[in-house]
Amino acid sequence: MAQGYTKEFLVDAFLSRYLHCQLITVEQLESLEQLAIKLYDRVGRDKFRDYCSLDANAIKLYKAQL
Repeated sequence: MAQGYTKEFLVDAFLSRYLHCQLITVEQLESLEQLAIKLYDRVGRDKFRDYCSLDANAIKLYKAQL
């Protein structure tokens, strides 16, 4: 059975791409997080993964960072 990822995990995986960017402020990251949460709530898990390019490889890379 495939593992289902939580909303928090997927949003964190998406945001992890931007955490080390020095051009983005903390406030902008917080806004991006809120937008990602709203998108997830609107479209659901599978479409969120599609829209944010969170394929198996991207999830694997995120897990390696943890």
